Amino acid sequence: MIEENELDQFENIIVRLEEIVRQLEGGRLSLKESLVMYQEARVLSEKANLLLNQAESLLKPKAEA
Repeated sequence: MIEENELDQFENIIVRLEEIVRQLEGGRLSLKESLVMYQEARVLSEKANLLLNQAESLLKPKAEA
């Protein structure tokens, strides 16, 4: 079962990813800062994907799992 802290973690990841996108789209970051933000976004998106996969596996009928 997915715990509430995992749901909070997922929501926090999404909020941070949105912040990163805004900053990258703003065009005010240096190349180095942009690369750091991009790397952070990659790590966060991987974590979010893991959480989504966990949730999806709970929704699948036992025969499909």
